[in-house]
Amino acid sequence: MATQENEIVLFDETIKKVQAYLKIIGFQVDDRYRNRTFWERLRLSSMINISWVFIAVLGQLTWFKQNASSRNSFVQHTNTAPCVILCILSNIQSFYFIKYGRQVYHLIEAIKTLQSMLAGDATDESDVKFLKSQLNFLNIAVNGLVAIVLAGIFSFGISPLITIGKDYYNTGEVNLILPFLLAFPFDTNDVKFWLIAYLFEMWAALVATFSVLTPGFVRYACSTFIIFQFRVLHNDMEKIIPVDNNLGIQLKNEDIKGKFSNIIDRHGKLLACVDLMEFIYSESTLFNVVTSTLLICLTGFNVTIMQDLTLVVPFLQFLMMSLTQIYFLCYYGDMIMAYSMKVADAAYNSQWYRAETSIARDLMIISARAWKPSKMTALGFSDVNFKMFMRVNIYSSFIFLITSI
Repeated sequence: MATQENEIVLFDETIKKVQAYLKIIGFQVDDRYRNRTFWERLRLSSMINISWVFIAVLGQLTWFKQNASSRNSFVQHTNTAPCVILCILSNIQSFYFIKYGRQVYHLIEAIKTLQSMLAGDATDESDVKFLKSQLNFLNIAVNGLVAIVLAGIFSFGISPLITIGKDYYNTGEVNLILPFLLAFPFDTNDVKFWLIAYLFEMWAALVATFSVLTPGFVRYACSTFIIFQFRVLHNDMEKIIPVDNNLGIQLKNEDIKGKFSNIIDRHGKLLACVDLMEFIYSESTLFNVVTSTLLICLTGFNVTIMQDLTLVVPFLQFLMMSLTQIYFLCYYGDMIMAYSMKVADAAYNSQWYRAETSIARDLMIISARAWKPSKMTALGFSDVNFKMFMRVNIYSSFIFLITSI
């Protein structure tokens, strides 16, 4: 990758990959939707999927109400609770992604603008390796989460079939059961209606999980290239004043003024990109963190009390999904904070003392501004970084211990 044009191509390819997952649940981010209203962006396919999950939530809550007084249904209630929470979270995530769809498009375009400002510039080999490593990590994050989700949905789907087969082998009777506990307005013991209910639940599970994850995929992709831009900015700023004792200071200043103006512009645009991403995701992040804490607690509790392996495996993958997606969320938040602060180090290490007063002053202003890190938050309640990931695990473990006593 010799020039920055390759970064633009890689970013386009990454967004297209993310778009493929968005289309599964009826979402899309492109220039056709930049000027459309919320209701225009709420397309028929996404509306159907959101309604589908909402009906599933109603079915689960109805089942809760019908079985609230049953003493033998405690384990079943703990099985159903994570599913209800996930479905509610999926519709919340869908709402915010559609609400801020125009801003998501502007964020993608803003990153492309940053990339175009470097078009034609040679890229250091170290920067190339860094970008490749980050793209590899992004692929691991996206493909890993998709694999966990698909494995979990498959486990939930195959679990009742295994149980039905075991019961038939032991008793000779067919007892039809479903992957999830929902109340339906028809008899699910009838094989014709059972198949309808089974397909309904499986599609609801697929839509719910992808609605939670896919908005995050857009965030991961944008974060990857924002982090890379911070790194390139750091390197450019550190090298802006060339080390050459044969040149006079005034001559050097004339040579670097254009580059310095470009660096200031890029830094401002980078900060604006992070602020825009914070505006888009801060509300949904808060809901994500709170519900994920509950999901980790409930699924961990289910895994420990269940004795049937066909039920343990699906919830174990459920637990892995909750932990993994929070980890990646915090990873990218932590990386943005770290690399935005490195700009301050670059300004200090740029031999600013060899430049004229005006440039030295501007470098110190950039350094002072960069010491306050660009960051993502959960609606201002907590910074999204590895400290938050540790707190989520601590709170989940604490709640789990309380419920286990």
